[in-house]
Amino acid sequence: MDVFSKLGFERQRWQATDRYLRKDIQFFDVDLFCGKEKVEGFYAMNLPHRMKCVDLENSEFRLMNFDRNNPEYMFYYMKLRENIFNDDNADIVRCEEMHRSIVVNEKIKKALFEAGLKGLQFSNSIDITPKERTIYEKI
Repeated sequence: MDVFSKLGFERQRWQATDRYLRKDIQFFDVDLFCGKEKVEGFYAMNLPHRMKCVDLENSEFRLMNFDRNNPEYMFYYMKLRENIFNDDNADIVRCEEMHRSIVVNEKIKKALFEAGLKGLQFSNSIDITPKERTIYEKI
């Protein structure tokens, strides 16, 4: 399982992964501009599933609020939990602790590589400290 993020997606590149994602993801048209020029063929996505993904015991963070029901974190070092997808039928989810992050299982990661999608980074740990513990792959 890995986490990745991307602003816009080429729908054609994602078609190879559609057989896995139909229940887990919704695409919709977006108006994307480069200066004043409209760029065609890109979509945004909605991920209806959210899940706890971060191994808080092995991560380093600061709690940013005091709301027990909706805590917000600032991570210095973030490590994903093991076996995130064992208890759920979803293949791709939004990370509950890091709202802007998307977590995928190995099946989706492999399909994205095979589809030739570019500009994604897959990480199971992210370190913003000088300790350089980030583990990632890029496509």
